[in-house]
Amino acid sequence: MATEESHKPVLTPNGEVAVVEQAPPFDPRKLVNNVNTVFKTILKYWWLLLICVLLGGLGGWIYDQVNEVPDQYEASLIFNLESGSGNSELSNFASALGMSGGGSSANMFSGPNFVSLFRSKKIGNRVMLTKVTIGNKTDLLANFYKNRSGALRRTKNEEFLGKKFEFPDKPIKEYTNAQMSYLDMFRDYASQDLQIENVDRKSSFMELSIKTESDTLSKLMVETWLARMTDFYKETQSQKTLELLDLNVHRRDSVLTKLTGAERRLASSQDYSQYMIMPSGRVNEQRLSQNTTYLQGLYMESIRNIDALRTSLIRESPLVMIIDEPTFPLPVTPYPKGKAIKIGIALGIVLSLAAMFLIHTYQNMMKKLQNS
Repeated sequence: MATEESHKPVLTPNGEVAVVEQAPPFDPRKLVNNVNTVFKTILKYWWLLLICVLLGGLGGWIYDQVNEVPDQYEASLIFNLESGSGNSELSNFASALGMSGGGSSANMFSGPNFVSLFRSKKIGNRVMLTKVTIGNKTDLLANFYKNRSGALRRTKNEEFLGKKFEFPDKPIKEYTNAQMSYLDMFRDYASQDLQIENVDRKSSFMELSIKTESDTLSKLMVETWLARMTDFYKETQSQKTLELLDLNVHRRDSVLTKLTGAERRLASSQDYSQYMIMPSGRVNEQRLSQNTTYLQGLYMESIRNIDALRTSLIRESPLVMIIDEPTFPLPVTPYPKGKAIKIGIALGIVLSLAAMFLIHTYQNMMKKLQNS
């Protein structure tokens, strides 16, 4: 009766008739037999398990020996980007002269553009060619980075670059093609290691960090990188101010030259007019006097404009405010020794069990074929 119910036909949604068979009842003896079979197989092929474990551990040990690196020291610096206080005054002054206000577009120093600017070739070259002092030795930061950061291991000619090559202390325009190629390579390595991100989504604070094999080098890298970026930012922000200042200085000098000539001609005319009876001499003197007065007004106006521009430059506040700077001892990230060995042993166990299963299955198939 139970057999008939278990094979009772059922109508499927497609209109077909299917027979539903009940699952066989759970038999704990089969589970025990399967577990015993697994243990017997492992005991039978213990040598295979041992070989795979040893090979996996040996592979992990070799990986550690090849890829092990010294401890990495991380230096991080938190800063805030600000705008100068003299920008509004400068904008008003420039508008009065019919020119656009001082300061560059804020798009360059915001969002992804700001991060890209930090990693740009222009800023990176300034950083790498900055002279710094570590211990009692003063050299270009590019040479310190090449020798102490661990970047040499990434290159194909480590021995030559480490012992026979140094970046010269001269303008970048005088570098040879080979020197520029190596400078680009190490600058790119440093840019890749450099991390810059917002401290918090709601905050304007930025965090600049880098990891190298030298704690002193890591600290110098973030400080120098921010310093060169600050210099570039100040140059960009004050570019219009300096252009206006140069324009007014040139205008002042030009007016001064004309004013000096006009005063000389006026003095000469006044000397001659004392002995002249005709009124034409007086008219000429009056005309020269008016011209001199006009030039004096232009000269004083140029002086006031120059003073206003210089005051605007002085009043500009620091554009980059350092909130938190790196201090010794720096956080250190050691190489995870033994991790590769553990992974190798685990892989060896998995591979050995898979091999045992395949061998056991193959042997059972061969026995069935022989019996049949």
